[in-house]
Amino acid sequence: MKRNWKGMGKVFAFTFKQKWNTRRWRVATFLIAALLILLPAGIMGLLELASGGGNTSSANPVTQVFVADETGTAPVDWNQLNALGTEGYTEIQYTVCDSHQQALQQAEQIPSGAVLLVEQGDSGLSLTLLRPENAAYDTEELSGLEQFLSQSSSLILAQKAGLDASQLQSLSAQVESTRQVQGEDGQTLTPQQQQLETVRMVFSMALPFVLMMALYFMVLFYGQGVANNVLMEKNAKLMDTLLLAVKPTTLVLGKVFALVCTSLFQLCLWVAALVGGFGLGCVWVKAVNPDTQNPLVLFLDQLGQMEGLFSPGGWVLALLLLAAGFLLYCSLAAIGGAAAGKPEDLSSTNLLFTLALVVSFFCVLYGGGMDLMGSGTGEDWMNWIPFTAILVTPSRLLLGQIPLWMGVCSLGLTVLCALALLWVSGKVYRMMALYKGNPPSLGKLFAMLRREK
Repeated sequence: MKRNWKGMGKVFAFTFKQKWNTRRWRVATFLIAALLILLPAGIMGLLELASGGGNTSSANPVTQVFVADETGTAPVDWNQLNALGTEGYTEIQYTVCDSHQQALQQAEQIPSGAVLLVEQGDSGLSLTLLRPENAAYDTEELSGLEQFLSQSSSLILAQKAGLDASQLQSLSAQVESTRQVQGEDGQTLTPQQQQLETVRMVFSMALPFVLMMALYFMVLFYGQGVANNVLMEKNAKLMDTLLLAVKPTTLVLGKVFALVCTSLFQLCLWVAALVGGFGLGCVWVKAVNPDTQNPLVLFLDQLGQMEGLFSPGGWVLALLLLAAGFLLYCSLAAIGGAAAGKPEDLSSTNLLFTLALVVSFFCVLYGGGMDLMGSGTGEDWMNWIPFTAILVTPSRLLLGQIPLWMGVCSLGLTVLCALALLWVSGKVYRMMALYKGNPPSLGKLFAMLRREK
């Protein structure tokens, strides 16, 4: 048995070094990683700058407002707005004038004055702010005062409707409302627990789809490369020499493990770069505007405060299962590469790899594996079949929808299935060493394997 594994370390090291020393692979790996860091950070920061988030609002330049009330109703004391306590609008002097012209004349004598024209509009009170010609501020600086008056107009409307002080106080009284959420055990959840459940529900809807699509495209992207690499020695006429030094299964195992490791390194680097890019983007946005209301920044801040969202055991098992699933499909691709005689044959020999991936994807899609409502009631049989388990079980482990022992069993089955397929790929590799002609069909290939001693 020990003899069967002899030389696998050398094959692994040779393949890993050969892949790493490829200049195009290194350039693509680190260039994409740099882009994944810079693009999210740059886009988030530039969008915040473009939205005016970096411009701090200037103080209110108006100290006196001359009110021209042309509604024909009884005048009211506008100075009561100072009692609202709104920062920057507590020391404004409001003066009621008899006409629009009188208000303009008085406002022109004060550089920090403004005119407020009050009219009866079609749908209620109409407020218009006017800037005198000799004012010491720009029209844009009136936006803060305009927003303040618009928000406070209900108080003026109530007085014009004839409500007394007690009625005004009752109308302006704040209403406190609380919401209690009960968990599955009937106990009331704390606000922190309510936030945790809300975030968990969002992840329950998005995580299965994201993980499944990520693994699907990852396998499609790297599977062909594994098949090409297994086929490489045949084209280079090195197979006869290699098979004298190592067993076919050992050769395939070493090559596939090396390719899986380099691919996972590349993916982990890209994911880390993407996470770092969003982290830098959040830092830049907060530096530009500490009071930002960017939904992505607020969500990431809230997510960072959540404790207990994912269990450590679920994290570890989910990552291991993703790696094992990647190895499983790469083992299928290795069978296709071992069965091919030349690169143009891969389109037909990789049928098993492509068919298994597509069928598994649609079984999960239409079998309830994409639990978009977050109930965790998907079919349990998907957790026990390696080809479907790697698409649905990682997200279920992260969300706590299945117990850890089920994840361990699913991981064991996936690893065993991957090793079995690697053993088959070694058999096919040796069997097809001297095979000439068109690649055999799947049926003929299985028949040849049954006759193989």
